[in-house]
Amino acid sequence: MARTRIDAWINRSRRAGRRGAVVVEVAAVLPLCLVLLLSTFDFGRLVMTQNLLNNAARAGARLAVTNTTTLATSDIQNCVTQCMAGQSLVNMSISVYQVNPSNGANLGTWTNTPLGGYIAVEIDGNFQPVLPGLSLIPSPLPTTVKAMMLCEAN
Repeated sequence: MARTRIDAWINRSRRAGRRGAVVVEVAAVLPLCLVLLLSTFDFGRLVMTQNLLNNAARAGARLAVTNTTTLATSDIQNCVTQCMAGQSLVNMSISVYQVNPSNGANLGTWTNTPLGGYIAVEIDGNFQPVLPGLSLIPSPLPTTVKAMMLCEAN
């Protein structure tokens, strides 16, 4: 009978010591898991923003090539901003210009583009990650997207 009391006491002390070890393990692993999870969200946000930028530049270029005489640069910029669905870059700038398709050089204002010329919409800015110090994404990440299309209106 004395033996079972000693065994019960030993088992209770082992369980109490194990509970403390679990708390230490959780305290060590939980921050690492949270950083990994938030970094994954940050990377997903970067991919989503890049996709939105590509689609917005393409939509702006499409609008520009079909309306060279009826729209202003601000109309194209508003179209691009609306296509961004509330997401934006830090210090974002939107440029619309006539472009040389072989080297990408700016040839002047887009409203003077002749039929068969090329118009470009370029979006520049910096992507700012949510976890700048902990994720693998540099902070800020310079981002540039350009869409070129053949002018259809004169």
